[in-house]
Amino acid sequence: MRILLIEPAVYTPEGLDKREKRPSQLISLTLPYLAAMVPPEWEVDLVYEVCEDLENDYDLASYDLVGITCQTIQLKRALEITRMVRACGTRVVVGGPVTVEDGHGLVPVIRRFADCVVVGEADVLWRHVLDDLRRGQLKEVYQSHELVPMHDHPLPRFDLVDFTKIEPPYVLPSFTARGCPRRCTFCSEFLYSNWRYRPVDDVAHELLQYRDRFGIPRVVFRDDDFLVFPKRSKELLGRLRGEGIEWGCQTDFNLARHPDVVQSALDGGMRVVSFGVESVREKNRVFTEKTFFTIPEAEDLLLRLHEAGVETQINVIFGFDWDDPDVFEETYDFAVRTKVSRLFLSILYPIPGTPLYEHLRAEGRLLEERPQGIDDPLAVTFKPKLLTADQLVDGYLDVERRFAETDRSHRAYWLGQDLVVV
Repeated sequence: MRILLIEPAVYTPEGLDKREKRPSQLISLTLPYLAAMVPPEWEVDLVYEVCEDLENDYDLASYDLVGITCQTIQLKRALEITRMVRACGTRVVVGGPVTVEDGHGLVPVIRRFADCVVVGEADVLWRHVLDDLRRGQLKEVYQSHELVPMHDHPLPRFDLVDFTKIEPPYVLPSFTARGCPRRCTFCSEFLYSNWRYRPVDDVAHELLQYRDRFGIPRVVFRDDDFLVFPKRSKELLGRLRGEGIEWGCQTDFNLARHPDVVQSALDGGMRVVSFGVESVREKNRVFTEKTFFTIPEAEDLLLRLHEAGVETQINVIFGFDWDDPDVFEETYDFAVRTKVSRLFLSILYPIPGTPLYEHLRAEGRLLEERPQGIDDPLAVTFKPKLLTADQLVDGYLDVERRFAETDRSHRAYWLGQDLVVV
């Protein structure tokens, strides 16, 4: 059997987003992880389409199955690929977050283009897909409501990644937990998975294999909130101390209230950290239920980490109800004042199934009721309260441009690349 696993590129207003090499920090975990579950006697190829020529470099007809992992923003390209694959007579399966959002509303659409759809976490379901493929009895939909076990995960097949198409320095993804303990009103993470942890022993063993087997001692933890549980964080970080492993993560500013965890993280190899500020306006953060930190606490922590040589990254969303034209300057000033290395901006997207979406629908402010970003990543799909749609987009672009032009010689640790995965 031959399996081809694909992560599609994304369409932008300028066309399909393609580049010569993929940033190392954006190697996703999904493809190597699924490949690790394929029987060892089968052949598996991985395609990160953003830096590969799928049509010309791969003979789609030579595979027994093509698997596509897909977020909503990748759906347009994913459906194009499914049509190409089926035209070659090869079966195709689609899975990923796109199958969960909007109350599984896109599953019927995907089924029209794919031979089968995997809904939700694929860990257990993927094995059933492969068994049925072997028997020639592939089902149309695979879905399970059981929680996937968090122990004894296979070592991801990073040996299948073509690192000649990846920018150095190489950084491998890992995870210590799934889901998120927070319930931010704009976020859809709670739709995908309950919050639960892997055993510390499993994680520590995996990271040492990354270092020893693949020769890559740099890791990005894909947890939504890596340092949220102080006792467990200190246990894992104590295991990493002295092992020569450097790492980055996403976490929240509640960390400012745990200086002992901050020190454990620094001692345990933290080099890059990404925080979700979401908004510099207090009323916005109350609405999003991000009340577990204050802006002064965030400033103090960012400056402490900067002084310790850690690359800091923050994420900000524009378009909340208390954003007016002044919010753009306030955000830019905050980013410069706190000496952050990277500023990731986005326009608010109401995701079906979230409290934010229901809030805007109840007020009659939704402009369209479909998943965002399929055609234009900067589309404003709701009526902002204190801004026009043009002010929202123009303000976003202005802050992005000004910050990019700001002298930030301190910015890079791992070449200043981002931690936020597509």
